[in-house]
Amino acid sequence: MDTKSKNSKPFLAWLSFFAGLSLLFFILFSGFAALVHSGGNFEVLKLQFSKDYKDTAAFKERTANYFDQLTYAATADNVYLGNLSDEGDNLRYYLVNQATGLTLKNTGEELKLSPSSGLPVLPDGYSYFWYFDGEKLQVIDNGRPVDIKRTDSGYREITRRLMTNHSGSESAAALANTRIVLAVKDILEENPYGHSDYYAEQKFISIIKPVYGLLVVLTMVCLGLYLFQRQEKQRLDKALAAWSGKFWIEAKAFLSFMVLIFLAVVLEKNYWLGLAPFTSEFVLNATAVTIALLITGWWFYLMLIDLLVNRKAFFGHNLVNTVINWYRKLESRYPWQEAMLKRAYFLLAAVTVLALFSVFFLLQSVGTGNSISFIMSLILAATGVYLIIRYMKRFQQTVTSMGQVVDHIELIKHGDFNTRLELPEDDDMYQTAINLNSIQEGMSNAVEEKMKSERMKVELITNVSHDLKTPLTSIISYIDLLAKEEGLPEHVNDYISILAQKSERLKNLIQDLFDLSKASSDSMALDLEKLDLARLIHQTMGDMEEQITASNLAFRLNIPDRPVIIESDGGKLRRVLENLISNALKYSLPGSRVFIDLVTTDGEAIATIKNTANYEMDFTPDDIMQRFVRGDESRSTEGSGLGLSIARSFTEICGGKFSITIDGDLFKVELRFSLAP
Repeated sequence: MDTKSKNSKPFLAWLSFFAGLSLLFFILFSGFAALVHSGGNFEVLKLQFSKDYKDTAAFKERTANYFDQLTYAATADNVYLGNLSDEGDNLRYYLVNQATGLTLKNTGEELKLSPSSGLPVLPDGYSYFWYFDGEKLQVIDNGRPVDIKRTDSGYREITRRLMTNHSGSESAAALANTRIVLAVKDILEENPYGHSDYYAEQKFISIIKPVYGLLVVLTMVCLGLYLFQRQEKQRLDKALAAWSGKFWIEAKAFLSFMVLIFLAVVLEKNYWLGLAPFTSEFVLNATAVTIALLITGWWFYLMLIDLLVNRKAFFGHNLVNTVINWYRKLESRYPWQEAMLKRAYFLLAAVTVLALFSVFFLLQSVGTGNSISFIMSLILAATGVYLIIRYMKRFQQTVTSMGQVVDHIELIKHGDFNTRLELPEDDDMYQTAINLNSIQEGMSNAVEEKMKSERMKVELITNVSHDLKTPLTSIISYIDLLAKEEGLPEHVNDYISILAQKSERLKNLIQDLFDLSKASSDSMALDLEKLDLARLIHQTMGDMEEQITASNLAFRLNIPDRPVIIESDGGKLRRVLENLISNALKYSLPGSRVFIDLVTTDGEAIATIKNTANYEMDFTPDDIMQRFVRGDESRSTEGSGLGLSIARSFTEICGGKFSITIDGDLFKVELRFSLAP
């Protein structure tokens, strides 16, 4: 029940708005028409609501019409009195043309004039009459002449118009010899033998005031209900706009044109301004005109809310666009490249056909002078131009979108996996953008998963390294204590020596793991400073002189005598050099040479360490850079397989570049650093 009530509220609110404005328009429009008829005189307009029917403009207008029929009868060849006879006893008329002898009357009595006043003598019950003596028109009410020239009398415009109709020379000459009397009964009665307009109009006007009062009350109630629920009315406005938006703009334009034609026809056939206010004819004509105006007004109100709600779609939903959208659905069945070619061919064919028909109608209009053919020619030409403009705009949009796709691919190339490519749904590259975003999202997820896995590995290594340090430190301490014991058998001392050697190696491995995990997690603190790379190499060589001497390898240094200044962390860079030199000591061919060079070029310092391997290097630089991978697969030498990985990580966090080159048995490591300014 609540749902039905909720759904009916917008309709009731809109109905109140519709009824309130329609009634208000009818009241104002009929009041305006009555005011125009009264010559803008409010005093005359107020008489319309007088209790006495004979004071109203309707009575005066009808009496003038009857009197006009008598004057035409006096001047015309054929006598036609219209519906004068239908009034019965409510009307007494006399017409005497002394020149022609024409006499018209609806009573057996002869026309008599009072000797004292010169006015007609009428039977009892007829105290109101119009009298024309051949020169002037008089209106007599209860024996006293009415001043018909006063603006507030209600007679001035009526009598002026009446006499103007007969101002011609022939009419005036005929009326100069004519006496006309038109008397109205004091108490109007229904005519059992005909339709009395006087009697019917008196009854109709008697209810005008209460009816208009009721209409005013209904108008206020409806508008009040609308103001109380105007938000609900807006909901129905949107629903109406959605319904109206389903029609082509061409159909709306045609219906708008037909509505205007209908209004013009109604206005042409209803001369409502010439009717006496609030008569039955006036109300019927005013109602017809009001309905026509309301239909026109409400139709264009619907068009207005359609325009305000649908905005661009109001103009965009047209026959041409519908055909284009249909073609796009057909186009979507083909590959993108083929669809673009078909679109160009379709445009060429459509414009050619439109141009041919446009020329045909133009030639026909020139030959026959037919304006409709000329208009058709213009419409077809305009449609062709519209298609070309539409195609060019679409082509420009497609090119722009392709540029956005290319730029987006460049972003992905540089590692941007977060920025999405947003294109309109009707764009030709929309599906491409969707696919590219899906690929980007997949890559982003893969990279994120890989980084997550790497972080977990680093955290595991860090935690394990940290947890192993404490017991290992205790083991090393106890091994030192055992080594200091005296009197132990020789073989026990050998065991202790082996334990000390292996525990030291394990300590170094754990430290390497710990350092590598810190470098990989970007949590290692840096102490950047300007340092001389040439001097640092010499110092590292000096610190490792004992190992170099014992290796039986020949080291060849090509290092400038001048300082080579870079900005880096000296401690960590020393660790890099130590790892690389140690790697050369372990894996170089006995008796071979190790070359260490340092050069500067293009603002960079390039340090290289080259050695000849003592084993066959059947791996790639990427393989050897993996953690725990050793070039010597037999593992006959000591090492953890982390030296190169640590060296690369430390080099990169120190701001340098690390690379490896393998050429046969030649193993080469290159370090690049930017020279300090």
